[in-house]
Amino acid sequence: MLFVTEMPKEAKEKILYSSLVLFTNEGYKNTSVLDIVEMARVSKTTFYQHFNSKEELLANLFDVVATEILQEVNLAIDKETRTAYKAYVGIRRYIEICFTDVKVANLMLVESVGVSQDVEMARSEAHRRFAQLMFQTVRGYLPETASETELHIVSQAMIGAINEVVVQNYKGKDDSPYHYDDLARLLNRIVISAFVNLTN
Repeated sequence: MLFVTEMPKEAKEKILYSSLVLFTNEGYKNTSVLDIVEMARVSKTTFYQHFNSKEELLANLFDVVATEILQEVNLAIDKETRTAYKAYVGIRRYIEICFTDVKVANLMLVESVGVSQDVEMARSEAHRRFAQLMFQTVRGYLPETASETELHIVSQAMIGAINEVVVQNYKGKDDSPYHYDDLARLLNRIVISAFVNLTN
């Protein structure tokens, strides 16, 4: 959905695409199911064949967008041949996506908070998947003195910190002293320091 620029052909994809456009432009609370089906050019019956509610749609959309972002981050990490730079390029790609698609970042990181249990579960799962990727990225070049559990907890904390930094900086990015490159470098240093300190 992040990289789709025109209305898809399949009904479910149309609904997802339309909801992303409307939620990011009009706001989640200001968008009705009727608005979504009108933009998607599908019936309400078709909507309810795919989703039980607007909340379930947001949870599904959250999962789709998080998966796309995770794939982009993973691709950046895989392309980087220097082991010591893998975490940096992953963090940089994530921040770049958030700063490039500010409305989507706002929907995913701010506006979706507390909408419903389903959305919170989708947020939690996305957080867990990003933390797992962080863990896999750094695990190979850290000494084995820290336990897997400790490394997973640090990974979770680092993803939470990165998301918070994105939230605090993307809204005012035009007047922010930080470009996403600078933020990625700084966050990478913090992330690597946290893991290194844990293994000492």
